[in-house]
Amino acid sequence: MPEKDWNHRYLGVGNGGFAGSIGYQGLAGNLGRGFATAGSDAGHKGGAEDASWSLNHPEKTKDFGWRAVHLTALRAKDVINAYYGAPVQKAYFDSCSDGGREALMEAQRFPEDYDGILAGAPANAWSRMLSAGVSVSQGTNGPENYIPGEKLPAIQRASLAACDASDGVKDGFLSDPAQCHFNPDVLLCKGANSPDCLTALQVQSLKRYYAGGVNDQGKSLFPGYVMGDEEGWRDWVVGKSPGTGSGVQYVKSYFRYMVTGNPDWNLMTADVDASFREATTKTAAELDATNADLTRFHARGSKLILYHGWDDPAISPWNTIAYYQTVQDAMGTKQTDGFVRLYMVPGMEHCVGGPGPSAFGQLGIPTYRRTEVWSLRCPRRLDRKGSCPADSDRDKIRFRQEGRDDPAVVPLPGNREI
Repeated sequence: MPEKDWNHRYLGVGNGGFAGSIGYQGLAGNLGRGFATAGSDAGHKGGAEDASWSLNHPEKTKDFGWRAVHLTALRAKDVINAYYGAPVQKAYFDSCSDGGREALMEAQRFPEDYDGILAGAPANAWSRMLSAGVSVSQGTNGPENYIPGEKLPAIQRASLAACDASDGVKDGFLSDPAQCHFNPDVLLCKGANSPDCLTALQVQSLKRYYAGGVNDQGKSLFPGYVMGDEEGWRDWVVGKSPGTGSGVQYVKSYFRYMVTGNPDWNLMTADVDASFREATTKTAAELDATNADLTRFHARGSKLILYHGWDDPAISPWNTIAYYQTVQDAMGTKQTDGFVRLYMVPGMEHCVGGPGPSAFGQLGIPTYRRTEVWSLRCPRRLDRKGSCPADSDRDKIRFRQEGRDDPAVVPLPGNREI
C-alpha cells in the first residue's frame, strides 16, 4: 500500500502457469502508479510448470482454481480499509495467462470483487486446452516427426513471405492472421534433409501445430497456433528435443498430478478421448472459466477488457476470440459491446514480448507517452472467423511511440473510466 498519494483504488495481481509464487514485479509497478495492490501464491509454493503440489490435495486445487484469488480480493480490501480508514473506491484486476483465467473466474463467479478486469491470453478452457495438448504432443514429438528449433527460421521466412504483405505493409509480423493462407507443403524437402526444409512427417507436424488438438474422431478440442512468428515457438512448443517444450511439461504435470493421480502417467501412450473425459470430470468444475453468462458482472456496471497476442506460442489466440463470441451469443452483441472489449495484438507473443509492440501498461509495466503511432486491428469486433471487418479502421486503438520500442499509453474505448 502506498504510504502517501494513494489513488483510493485497489489493483489485484494474478498468477502464471501453475502459480506457486507471488508476482512482486507487478505489485511494485502498481504501487508506483498509486494503487494499493495485492497478490498470492494461490495457496502453494512451486514452479510455473509444476503441479505436483496438487497430488492428493483437492483443496489445494480449489485454492489454485478460484478460491485464492477471490479471498485475496476480500482480505485485501479489509486491510486497505483498516490501514487508510477509508474503503476502496474502485477495484481492478490485471493478469495474464493463468491469471487471465483467474480474471474470468472472478467475472463469472465473484462479480462483486472487481469493477474492472483486464484479462490477457486467458487459459480459461483449462481442461480442454491441456487435453488437446495430449493430441498435439502425440502428433508432433516422435523421433521422426519432431521439428527441431533449427528449422523454425525457415518456417517463419516462408509463412511471412506468404502473408506479411497481406495487410498492406511488410513489417515482420501479421496484423490479420485470419487472412493468411500459407501452405506448409512448400517447405517439403526436394532433396536431402536440411535446416531449410521439412520432411513429409515434419510437414504434417507443422500442420498439426496450426490446426490444434483433435479428439479420436478428428474433431477440434482446442485451436492451434498462428502463422508468422514460428521462431517464437522455441521454448514453448518445440523445446531442445522431443518432449522438452514448456507446453508439454504443463500437459504432463496436469494429468499426472491433477487428473490421474499417477506420477507415471505416459503422455505418448494416453488415449486422447479418455484423457479429456477424465480431465473434464475431475477438474473442469474447479479450473475452467468458460461460462459466457456475465449478467451479474454487467449488472454491477463492471467492465471487462480481453486481450491476446496474435503470436502467442503458449495459448492459442483463437480461444480468446471463441470465448468473446460465446459471450456475444449468450448476452447479445449490443449488450456485450456495452461492457466487454476484445483487443487482438499483432506481433505480441505470450502476455508481452514478440516482434511487434506489446506493452501497454498491463502487468504493472510502465507506460510512456510518445508520438509515433502503431495500431491494434479492430479491437471491438471480429467476424466469426476472427477476421477484421472491412470498416474496422474507425475502431483502431493506438500506441504512441517516439523513436524507440518502449510501450505506449493505450486509451480505453471512448476514454471512459471503469
